[in-house]
Amino acid sequence: MAKPSSPALTDDLKKVMAFFKDRNVIPASPAVGLTEIVRRIHAATYSLILWRFRLKGVPVHGRPFIEEIASDALQILPQVLLGYGKTVKLLTRGIIENILRHVYFSDHPVEFHKMNQDSKWFMPMAELFTYTKTHPKLMLMEKRFDAMNRLSTLYSDLSTGVHGQAVSDLEMRLSLEKIAYAESIAKKNALFIERCASASNFLLAVFHGQKVAKFQSEDRLIIFQTMPPRARNAWRDSL
Repeated sequence: MAKPSSPALTDDLKKVMAFFKDRNVIPASPAVGLTEIVRRIHAATYSLILWRFRLKGVPVHGRPFIEEIASDALQILPQVLLGYGKTVKLLTRGIIENILRHVYFSDHPVEFHKMNQDSKWFMPMAELFTYTKTHPKLMLMEKRFDAMNRLSTLYSDLSTGVHGQAVSDLEMRLSLEKIAYAESIAKKNALFIERCASASNFLLAVFHGQKVAKFQSEDRLIIFQTMPPRARNAWRDSL
């Protein structure tokens, strides 16, 4: 059964496709495979950007990370289309990092101000993962949908990809010529982004349960379409 469509998502996708065609990033008549990859990445990243505009009442110590998630998500699709796979992995990894920071610093305003005042103070990723995994609200839901386990695994996969690339030519022009869109790589990156959106959206939806319940139905549809049915059911049961 096909998923119900969102008019807002469909309309934005049309405008995005036109934008890239006007700039010759994609051809005027793109292949079916390319169109499908754009659709998948657009749906995932749009759902992550949506939080920036719909999540209200977030304290100052939690808000910057929602902004960063939107900023990173926005840049993923053009990087995929241009063939910059390493950048895509870094941006996707950045979304995971800011999801964890949002949860932690929303609960720790003092540490947030300390981080901004002391350039030497920071929270290691391992500690952020541990905190989120043991968060009372999120830990209960992990048995229903293992979002934290999925993000942890994805983070490792992305880190391997980031550190596993090399430049083969000293002459930059030659190396740059080898950077190009490849559908096989784009498919892998689309899957990375979908995995990120699925688990990240679930964590944000559970963490902000009552706020999300007040979102307009179309906004919830866009967000929850990134998740499997059991994740959506777990969120409903958490209210």
